[in-house]
Amino acid sequence: MSGSQSKPSLVRRFAYLPKPDGPHARLGVLWFIAACAACAVGTIAVAVLFAVVAAVAAMQTVRTWSDAGRRANPVLGGVAAALVPLAALTGPIGFGAGVAVAVALVVIAGGVLRSDVIVGLRSVMLPAIAAGSVVLIGRTDMGALVVLLVLVSAYETGDYLMGAEAGSVFEGPLSGIAAVMVVTFVEAVFQLGPFETRAGWVFGGLVAVLAPLGAPVASALAPSAPSAGPALRRLDAWLIVAPVWGLMLTNYLSQIG
Repeated sequence: MSGSQSKPSLVRRFAYLPKPDGPHARLGVLWFIAACAACAVGTIAVAVLFAVVAAVAAMQTVRTWSDAGRRANPVLGGVAAALVPLAALTGPIGFGAGVAVAVALVVIAGGVLRSDVIVGLRSVMLPAIAAGSVVLIGRTDMGALVVLLVLVSAYETGDYLMGAEAGSVFEGPLSGIAAVMVVTFVEAVFQLGPFETRAGWVFGGLVAVLAPLGAPVASALAPSAPSAGPALRRLDAWLIVAPVWGLMLTNYLSQIG
């Protein structure tokens, strides 16, 4: 009996169902337009956009922990999260230095301000690394970033359209995966971005496999799945995909170059 009761509890802790009420669809469209515009303007615009979203995601997550009784500083979290994507503008070394500085800032300043260091690191680092990875991808090949943006947006659209009305936590992600594979077919056939056909399927398949992991990971960063803030949910599909894509893209381009 206890085993059957623990399973639903675990699902509720990490699973996320998109909400059908409110302006979620409109905000998703606005986000896609903003991200496309940033890609068109250049890497600096991409860095600014993702730095802002990562900072807000970190601050919202820290606040949820504060509401849960853990003493933490939202401003400190926001500053640390924004550092990484901005530092990534200078390349992989800058990205690594930004991660190190963000960790040091959360640990040292957190100790001075008596802010919970574990909450700070938990709230800051994954959104910051994902945002920084997006900047590195754009810096490496903006066409590849546009392809990734379209693939992730396809997943989010399928997940939202089916997940918002679904009675199961699996319907939305499965619909998102199906949407990614449709877009991947187009990408592979027309060899969009820097990808030839086989690579197009590999990189599209990575999004199909890794994007669904973002929502439960985002839930794990917050005290509960419902308490994960809108900015963190905006980034959740990128949390695992962006770092892996960045590493794979660098390796791929070095091989074909």
